[in-house]
Parts: sequence; C-alpha cells; structure tokens
Amino acid sequence: MVSTELLKRIALYGGALALGSAFLMRNRIQNSLAAGEYYKKSMEALSQDPTAMAALGAPPLKTRHLDLGDTEVNNVQPHLGYARLDIPVVGGREKGTLRTNCKRDATTGVWTIEKLELFLENTGQTVTIVPPSSERR
Repeated sequence: MVSTELLKRIALYGGALALGSAFLMRNRIQNSLAAGEYYKKSMEALSQDPTAMAALGAPPLKTRHLDLGDTEVNNVQPHLGYARLDIPVVGGREKGTLRTNCKRDATTGVWTIEKLELFLENTGQTVTIVPPSSERR
C-alpha cells in the first residue's frame, strides 16, 4: 500500500514539473515570435521613427511579453503569410502598444509591414508609423 506522504510528494513534484514545463513552453513561444522577421522589422521601424520614439521618451526602449492568450490580437500564420501582433513597449517616459500587421510575399518569402501603429497608454495618443504620413489619405 502506498503511503499518503508518498502520494503528497508525487503530487508536489508532478505539479512543479508541470508548472516549470508550462513556463518553459511560454518562453519558447515568446522567443520564437520575437525572432520572426515580422517582429524584427516592426521594432526596427519603431526605433527609426523620431515621432514615436520621442513620444515614448526612448531610448531606452524595452519590450514586454506578448499576451499569448489573446489569439485575435496576437495571431501569426506563417503558412498563410499573415502576422498581427500587439507588442507591449516601454520608453523612458511612456508605455504603449505597437500594433503591427504584416504580410509575407508568397514568391519571395519576404515579410512587409502593411500597417504599424503605436498606441500610447497614458496620453491615449496614436502614432501611425507605417504607412508614413506622406502615404496616408
């Protein structure tokens, strides 16, 4: 017969193993999204936009983890050539969300940003980065 103490230890170690595995998987998914060309191009476009960077008070510019539970907002379908992400960003004076919509060319495999906007949390201001103001109608 198995003792109650042994069952408690098995449950404790099993729970710790499950939580550790979930944390590891979440970090792997976050890192794979951040390594995507759509993510890198979006962050590069943000860092090169003086209006957006000034609004954030950046540098410094930091990113936070994506909300992986919200699949309507954070949805990447590489096989369909589509990526939509809300990337939390933090500058020296303001924080916000960088919303990116990207498409991948089926023939070349190159990702392009269709729309990139920065939503600032404290001021409620929206900065459109792509398309540039000269291309907006």
